Amino acid sequence: MRVPLQSIHQIEITSRCNLACRYCCHPKMKRAKVDMEWPIFMRAIAIAKFCQAQGAQGSLNLAGTGESTMHPQFVPMLAYAREELGKQQELVLATNGLLMTDALAQAMEPYRPKVFVSLHRPERAGPAVEALKRVGLLAGVSADPSLAATDWAGQVKWHVSAPRSACPWVKAGWGMVLSDGRITRCSFDSTGVGVIGHVNDAEQPYTSPYVLCKNCHQDVGVPFDEALPEGDTRTATSVLGAAAVGERTVSVAHITRRADQPHSLVQNDSPARRAVHAAQGKG
Repeated sequence: MRVPLQSIHQIEITSRCNLACRYCCHPKMKRAKVDMEWPIFMRAIAIAKFCQAQGAQGSLNLAGTGESTMHPQFVPMLAYAREELGKQQELVLATNGLLMTDALAQAMEPYRPKVFVSLHRPERAGPAVEALKRVGLLAGVSADPSLAATDWAGQVKWHVSAPRSACPWVKAGWGMVLSDGRITRCSFDSTGVGVIGHVNDAEQPYTSPYVLCKNCHQDVGVPFDEALPEGDTRTATSVLGAAAVGERTVSVAHITRRADQPHSLVQNDSPARRAVHAAQGKG
């Protein structure tokens, strides 16, 4: 089963984290732990915008296997995503709350993300919850490692209490952009084994079941023996896909030429530009 990429479900703006939880794959993650660069982020947003124009882009989560608030350009990235994708686009964020302050919550408030706080460190999560409540951004809290635990599709030694459920990734054509710009099949991919392309590619990426599906608590919907082997990164382009990718590539190439000045793509006095300037210390 192979499905064309339909939606960018997550953008991992950083793969760094300020915790080392036993129930998470991050401490032993083999992928590089890096911040996403502006050109990569802008390409990822351009692809999400293309998917949005096709009516296929669902909720966009600006987090992955890392703590997004650690990115030095976190607020400008949030601002850029909101300005490019519009007020109706649902932006979601999960955070451990360690870096959440009233000042950061207030800086995020104009861009209206739905924020979920994980209860990994209750002494820090509590104040984070209150700060987000004060600006109306708190969407919920998560105690999944205790209440709906997973073992990251067999990648960590932890009990599994999450109920068996249908996998939303493959059949829906969801993809996740890793911090280095590669596109992978799902959010459990801690090694890059599920990579199907890169945001710089001109070809239409196709997703499919892969090696992690075998031990995942989610049901991908096909027998595992139909899944593609580990490391398969094949892509294909249909006639319609080629036209769509061509249109997308023009947009993404335009962004790349100006990526050294990311604020040049937003309005002169827009909230996004002011956020970028503030992050760069320009006042």
